[in-house]
Amino acid sequence: MSITPKIISDFEAVQRFSDILNFQITIPPALYLLYIWTSIILPQIIPQIVVFIPIIILGIIIVAAISFTPYIFYILIKEKRFGWIVTFFAMIIFPLIFGPIIFQDTLAFEASLLIPIGLFYFYCYLIKYSVSKWIKDYNWHKQLEEQRRESEEKKRDLLSGF
Repeated sequence: MSITPKIISDFEAVQRFSDILNFQITIPPALYLLYIWTSIILPQIIPQIVVFIPIIILGIIIVAAISFTPYIFYILIKEKRFGWIVTFFAMIIFPLIFGPIIFQDTLAFEASLLIPIGLFYFYCYLIKYSVSKWIKDYNWHKQLEEQRRESEEKKRDLLSGF
């Protein structure tokens, strides 16, 4: 008899999602720091730096974000966490669409194209802690359910002894 609500429908998928988020929020920001180093700081020290290195690094960061997005949607839809999907659109898609339109004729146009990438990794950072809470709640409910079952078994054993 289970009276606890379903917190996570597929625990293994959510656990895998948490593991991928741990990777997703550590490697691309490190690459972004490498991008800053190779595009801004290193050319000041060595003027002959190859121009394509920062572009390749930025491309890797963007491809990682784009390729991870469908999996984010898959897990969030599977777990019925629609608030996180709305947050994704508010934090990433809307700035991606409206940023270049607003900053079209300004010096901030290129920056407006990079802002959604930073917001994407900030979103991953936020959702990582939320997913950790989902897993903790799931484990707590499982432990509570196990304690209730053991308590009921002890009561049954005690009553059957009389």
